[in-house]
Amino acid sequence: MAQVMLSLGGFKFNIDSAAYNELVRTWQWRWNSQSRIGQSDLLQYTGKAPVKISLNGQIATTFRDVGTHQVEKLADMGNEYKPQLLVSGLGDVMGYWVMTDLTETNTKFIKGGLPRHQSFTLELSFYGDDLQNP
Repeated sequence: MAQVMLSLGGFKFNIDSAAYNELVRTWQWRWNSQSRIGQSDLLQYTGKAPVKISLNGQIATTFRDVGTHQVEKLADMGNEYKPQLLVSGLGDVMGYWVMTDLTETNTKFIKGGLPRHQSFTLELSFYGDDLQNP
């Protein structure tokens, strides 16, 4: 059994199923422009945007009979419209996250039109540490 790299709700990212090869984390700070007569605009800090994570990964569909359903499992989770707990492979609880975008690319087709290779990009936004006010 492969070691888990990351788990999102009940979905486990690991080498044997859906492995990501890039994790990009983004922070943003909001600064709105305030117009002033005869002077340059003044910037005013209005808060932080939620942290975002982008996972870019690969799935070898014929490796250990993984199949082509890993991305569909992620899409089904996104269709639940609820925050999911994100936990690192080392057991660090990273809080609740929501899925905002999922992209699948299929290549290297075999008989019947099945792809031998799938790429995916999953975008997550930080929801919060708990679900007291969903």
